[in-house]
Amino acid sequence: MLVAAGAGATVVAGAVVLVMGGLVIDARRWLRLSARSAVGARSENAARRALNVLAAEGWRLRHSLPYRGRGDIDSVAISPTGVAFAIEMKTRTSDARHLASVREMALWLYRRRRRWCRRGALPVLCVVRARGLERVEGRVLIVSLDRLVPALRVAAGLSKRPAFLAGV
Repeated sequence: MLVAAGAGATVVAGAVVLVMGGLVIDARRWLRLSARSAVGARSENAARRALNVLAAEGWRLRHSLPYRGRGDIDSVAISPTGVAFAIEMKTRTSDARHLASVREMALWLYRRRRRWCRRGALPVLCVVRARGLERVEGRVLIVSLDRLVPALRVAAGLSKRPAFLAGV
């Protein structure tokens, strides 16, 4: 009888150890995700501070605009000339998925918020921790934080639709 009780306790202890191990692994995963979220939030806050300069120039800014019920557009900057910018922030790098996503956001913004975008909505990907970055790739303006505001000013002053948005 004592042997059976001892074997049962061993099985229970083994099960507890397995569950505990799974919880530790899951907790580590959530801690990594939490750390990534904190880094992303700091990047978005830095970009918001940079964009605030434009508000004094008559631009309207919206942050964390709900998008299709499954996320948000990090920032929307609406120029006094009627050009809107859907701005997605990335901390260090971007890839083709991010470019496609921000293009979809700009198109959605143009279709759903026409009063904001009288002259169109342009997709912008801001790589916050890069420096001196300003290029067009896949019809998306990709800029570093230090080039974001000047690039938006130039794009907003365009009298016709930029060539990189042909077909959007």
